[in-house]
Amino acid sequence: MEQPTPKRHNQTKDSSLPEELLEEIFARLPAKSARRLRCLSRSWSATLSSSSFADLHLERANQREGPPKLLFTTAQYRFHAWRHGAGSVAAERLTAGVLPLPRLEPARAVEVLTVKPCHGLVLLRRKYFRGHYLCNPCTGQLSLLPDSDMPSKIMFGPRRRHINNSLVAYGLGYSSKAKQHKVVRLISLHDEGTASCDVLPLDGVSVHWRPAAHQPAASCNTYHASIAWPVAAVFFNGHLHFLQHHHQGQVVITTFDVSDESFSSLPAPPGLENVPFGLAVLDGCLCAHYNGLPLNGDDPFYISRLVRATGQWEQLCCIQRQAWPALLPPSRWVYPLEIYHDDGHNKKIMFAAGVSTVFVVDLDRKAADPEIVFSPVMLGSDVDDAIMESDSHHTVGLLEESLVSPGRTNEEMIFSSPWRKAWSDVLKWLPARSVASLSHVCKDWHALIKSDRFVQLHAQLHDADRKLEVVLLEPYLGTFFPLEPMDKHQQPPSNRRVVCSTKPVHGLVVGSCIDGKGSSWDFICNPRVGYYKSISQEYDEEDESFFPGRIGLGYDARTKKHVPVLLVYRERNFATRTYQLECFVQLIDTSCLWTLISTPPRPVADMQPAYARGKLYWMVDPDICTELSGGRCEVLALDVSTKEFQVLQGPRCNYERVTSIVELLGNICVVCSDNRTNAIDIWTLEEGVDWFLGHRIELGDECSSDEATPLALDPQGDWIFLNTGKELGYYYPRTRTLTTICPIGQRLYGLEVIPVLSKESLIRPFKNRP
Repeated sequence: MEQPTPKRHNQTKDSSLPEELLEEIFARLPAKSARRLRCLSRSWSATLSSSSFADLHLERANQREGPPKLLFTTAQYRFHAWRHGAGSVAAERLTAGVLPLPRLEPARAVEVLTVKPCHGLVLLRRKYFRGHYLCNPCTGQLSLLPDSDMPSKIMFGPRRRHINNSLVAYGLGYSSKAKQHKVVRLISLHDEGTASCDVLPLDGVSVHWRPAAHQPAASCNTYHASIAWPVAAVFFNGHLHFLQHHHQGQVVITTFDVSDESFSSLPAPPGLENVPFGLAVLDGCLCAHYNGLPLNGDDPFYISRLVRATGQWEQLCCIQRQAWPALLPPSRWVYPLEIYHDDGHNKKIMFAAGVSTVFVVDLDRKAADPEIVFSPVMLGSDVDDAIMESDSHHTVGLLEESLVSPGRTNEEMIFSSPWRKAWSDVLKWLPARSVASLSHVCKDWHALIKSDRFVQLHAQLHDADRKLEVVLLEPYLGTFFPLEPMDKHQQPPSNRRVVCSTKPVHGLVVGSCIDGKGSSWDFICNPRVGYYKSISQEYDEEDESFFPGRIGLGYDARTKKHVPVLLVYRERNFATRTYQLECFVQLIDTSCLWTLISTPPRPVADMQPAYARGKLYWMVDPDICTELSGGRCEVLALDVSTKEFQVLQGPRCNYERVTSIVELLGNICVVCSDNRTNAIDIWTLEEGVDWFLGHRIELGDECSSDEATPLALDPQGDWIFLNTGKELGYYYPRTRTLTTICPIGQRLYGLEVIPVLSKESLIRPFKNRP
């Protein structure tokens, strides 16, 4: 044990209380107060931060009898604590028993999976595959579990499984022998008739899941893993208890010993073998209850408990529910939280139901009326809409005063290792394709390379490199091919149309497709690592919304997130010059859905937008705009961070000459056609205010200035990479010659492909979404 410093020794010597007694007093304080006492001295900081004091505090601070303290979520996904009988539950008088959690993205509610804390920690889940978290609400610490959105063995296994055919049940346990938490997940791949178990120890070292020491027995393979909705596996007496449902309806309780990681089973309670039931820990016993009862029914609510001495089930209580429908709000589920004794020594049971509704029933009185002790109505407008709109998630649990840490984040553990940090400094210099291949060498390299921190390090290092590579994309299958010379005479006619961003943003390219039947969709891809994802399902819109340039991609430097921007014409009438244009944005790799922002002040033309220096730029459509400024073209700009629009005066050329808007060498440029000389002028926006004529390209008879678009410039001015509408090639200003490298609109291996530009990047947006 650490020896006290001289300063602390003198303080203790002069004090009327010995330090052992002070430690006992501190251990009985709320976690928030005990944590503040770490500032007394360095030695007290070491003592109060030790694992031994955390265990002592967990035992002493939770010895109070009476109603249990509740943990619940409200506005802005903040957690609050409140004890029944401790005063008003009004938002302004909530007890300060917990600290605000790190801000989570909106639009995805938080579920409290472990209704009863496991040695001071709770397991949380973001809805719709948005990740699982370990949390200590008393200290505000939150740790995201790796690979917990959708396990990679499901998403990227030998055969990608549909999410409905692969079920995952999580549980949080504690090994008293090793004094260590373990997160356990049971995965059922019942399309293959197999089940597997993974373990993540909270040892401060493990950065990825490992197989459990023992796997489920072969008899469990005919079952599929599920949980006692809406909570996780129940931890009791050193074991996690999973419910597994047979395809014929039978239910079995599979137990997992957290210490030796072995499996066994328990029989279902009598009468519940073929019906849905849930598990809970009540009054120090493992209990089972039928969870198929609607709240508005009047059937009795039976709870059975497991007798540890005999291993048999017996009835714990039977609650009459005749008064429930009239006194409680409608709900699809009821879950018992705890049994306790009030100040009058009456035995009561506390239930959670529906949308954060908590009520108690007196067990000593037959057919007692339920008493609502907490509901969102008591909090008024302080409750999030995401919580109020559905009662399908659990937003209430019990709270333990705890100083136990949920551990360092996965990335902190990865980069705290000297050898992993050294490999990171080496691997970040390699090309993206090489790094992606090396991620399969071992699990440690995989965890390192897939971490957001390494991806950002790699992107920052290679972002300054302006070298671009042309690859071929088959946009309907999402397949990429290396650039190959193709026969110019094999270009087939096509009734399909694909519009892509002219430049990648940190390696990412967005685009839109429409086929001959009028069906359209949007996509995002990283050609350098072969990543492609259709994002049509992210925004449900009719096919009439398609127009070239409807989707663009920007980057929000404040949140360090890429932002797709989608424009949708609800109405566009060229004859009457009336239109209704809406703009939607979304943060990539967050839980945010498409969000409507302010209305664009101008209609946009059928041209792909361009991104530069934090803003997206569109050309204004003169055929429908009623606010033209003296015949000169206008540019619509969107600040990606602030989501504010701005109308800029365009260069000195009329609308009829403008063919495209592009980004070249980090600047926004407007490309204008000169039909008289078959040339194109490139106007560059300087400092976001003035336009100057930067380049002029004089084309030969084989190219049309109306179809040519510059894609890249050599910083020394030696060449301009050009899309002529029929071919890609290099234009040399000094000799005024064009060297083509690839035709556009060809077939390769029987597939219709288009050329796209790629850049070194490992970014895979929406990588874990099903």
